[in-house]
Amino acid sequence: MPKQNDKDQWKGGLVIRHDADPVLNQQQEAFVAAYVANGGNAVQAGKTAGYADGNSQLASHKVREAIELKRDMDIKTGGATQAWQVMQSLLTDPSAPPQVRFQAARWTLEASGHGLSAIAAAIHLGNRGKKDQHEMSVSELVDLVDKGRKQLESMKQVANELKSVEDAIILPPNNE
Repeated sequence: MPKQNDKDQWKGGLVIRHDADPVLNQQQEAFVAAYVANGGNAVQAGKTAGYADGNSQLASHKVREAIELKRDMDIKTGGATQAWQVMQSLLTDPSAPPQVRFQAARWTLEASGHGLSAIAAAIHLGNRGKKDQHEMSVSELVDLVDKGRKQLESMKQVANELKSVEDAIILPPNNE
């Protein structure tokens, strides 16, 4: 093995490999696709791609990197679409338990930046680098109070939305 230069080293002695051919061949691509599709079974992916031993493919950093990239892309595309479809079905399915529908509504609001924790985080981030109250002038204190009132009103609106969603999904008992 050639001697590694300091520039080829990263924290913990991890060696960065420089490949002349960073692209996977067709058989490796087939292995990667099968491995991600079957949930990580290297033996089965190897058989699908025509390898005698699929585990040997995991020794290649190029293959492992391609697996991570494919898995990440699948989650960000199809996975995200499927997750949203599940949430939509939970939100609109009258046979879903009310608590499940409430949690789906709450998650949707949080994920879209309209939940209480998102507002609290925005308030926290908005306070960075600001003066302490004892250092402020009267006009700065008045502005601070006005901003606080606006934030409180915004939080009340979100809380009312959550409450109205909770009320909307509490279904009366079915008398059938």
